[in-house]
Amino acid sequence: MKKLLFLVLIVGVAIIMSLTKPDKKAHKEAMMKAIAEYVDDEAEDRGFGNNVLTNLGKSVVRSAASLAIDLKLKLDDYFVVNATHIRMDGKDQMLSLGLFGKVITFDKNMLREALEKGDKLQQKDLDDPDDKEALREAKKAEKAALKEAKKREKEAKKEAKRAEREAKKAAKAAEKEAKRKAKEAEKEAKRKAKEEAEG
Repeated sequence: MKKLLFLVLIVGVAIIMSLTKPDKKAHKEAMMKAIAEYVDDEAEDRGFGNNVLTNLGKSVVRSAASLAIDLKLKLDDYFVVNATHIRMDGKDQMLSLGLFGKVITFDKNMLREALEKGDKLQQKDLDDPDDKEALREAKKAEKAALKEAKKREKEAKKEAKRAEREAKKAAKAAEKEAKRKAKEAEKEAKRKAKEEAEG
């Protein structure tokens, strides 16, 4: 009787696990969250401020990671659990494990490294025409984003130089005004001293 009860319990847990496995979308969301945290930590560690240029750079990294995940991530089903992997140095590298409706992603550094070292996405590696088109569009968008980032950086430098020129100009004007006032004060002091001497 105990053996039967134990067997029923095991089968029940296996069925629950099978029904609550997360789907590929949940795996991707968990990995994108881990990548976003890593990118934010890296930006903070390197002293990049929270400005337009930094946010644009983060956006480009996230877009590239999202594309790599969409096109190269494979989901393996093991009935009670599932796992994702990506091709890395010619071998499959596991990135996440899904069970009981939860996704466990591995160390953020390892996840980033796996995506960086993953075989470069090439047109010839993709079979689906939609994937090839998505890769073309993503590369185009990445180029446009980098071009925009460079443009904004150039504009920011130009603006900083203009502000510096204006500050120097204002400082010179203030210095000139201070000298003029000092000269006037000196003249006024001499005039008063002369009046007092005569009076």
